[in-house]
Amino acid sequence: MLSKFLSNFSTSTLRKAEQELSNIFLIFLLLLIGLGLPAHANQVSQIKTIAPQSSYDVSHHYFTTLLQNILESTAAEYGPSQVVYSSQMEQGRALYELTKGSKLDVYWAGTSISRERTLIPIRIPLLKGLLGFRASIIRAEDEEKFKAITSLEQLQELTACQGAHWPDSDILENAGMAVRRNPVYEHMFAELAEGRCDFFPRGIHEGGGEVAARLAIYPNLKLFTDFVIYYPFPMYFFVSSKNPELAERISKGLEANIDSGSLDQHLQNHPVTSRLFPMKQWKDKQIFVLDNPLLPRNTPTENNRYWITP
Repeated sequence: MLSKFLSNFSTSTLRKAEQELSNIFLIFLLLLIGLGLPAHANQVSQIKTIAPQSSYDVSHHYFTTLLQNILESTAAEYGPSQVVYSSQMEQGRALYELTKGSKLDVYWAGTSISRERTLIPIRIPLLKGLLGFRASIIRAEDEEKFKAITSLEQLQELTACQGAHWPDSDILENAGMAVRRNPVYEHMFAELAEGRCDFFPRGIHEGGGEVAARLAIYPNLKLFTDFVIYYPFPMYFFVSSKNPELAERISKGLEANIDSGSLDQHLQNHPVTSRLFPMKQWKDKQIFVLDNPLLPRNTPTENNRYWITP
């Protein structure tokens, strides 16, 4: 009986010891794996942003490739991530979805006081401040009428097409201009071509490509650059207030891109923005300067690291 008891005791003790050793080994293995992971290894592998607004949305590629560059330059710290597209959205809907933080992770837009209150802005202008310089898409038959404009007062007699939710609309209206608002990006080209508005102010990097992309549909549209409208208006990446880690990552990536010269190269070489250079081509243009009452006071407009002022 004693020998049987000792036999059972030895088997039970051995099994417990084996189980404890197995648990210790598992914990040790997990620790080893953990030591090899980035500090932010729980970062999602896909970063969602909007799909192009239309098949002619020439600017979309500039921002999504810049965002992918940022994710790749920060992969060592945050882990690999890939830009993916959610659905097609106009600006108002995109900002709403970004606030919710489910369908979108990041979105680029011109800044405003209200947007910076509800979202996290990464205050590094993605176009180095050049978004605020606006040339106008017009009807070719109106070119002589626009050549005769020499004052803001003359421009105020005309009607501009702009997005329903764009801060630009508020800025132009604040300057005394009539604005025809439309929530659908593509519709504004049709309204201009059909004479429902007189001009469509666009960033000086945008208008030329947009006209060229729609030449077969709207052959009567052209970009007019004899004068430029200017207001301080940076384009930022925005993220949900629920995702400060992504904001930190994008900020670090943008700063690294500035340090390496990659942001300047992207700006100068991308097909959408390369037409801005050389900057001396804009030096002698007539400029109508407008106030931007929507601009937050802490916007770093005087920082030459972030801003180009032709």
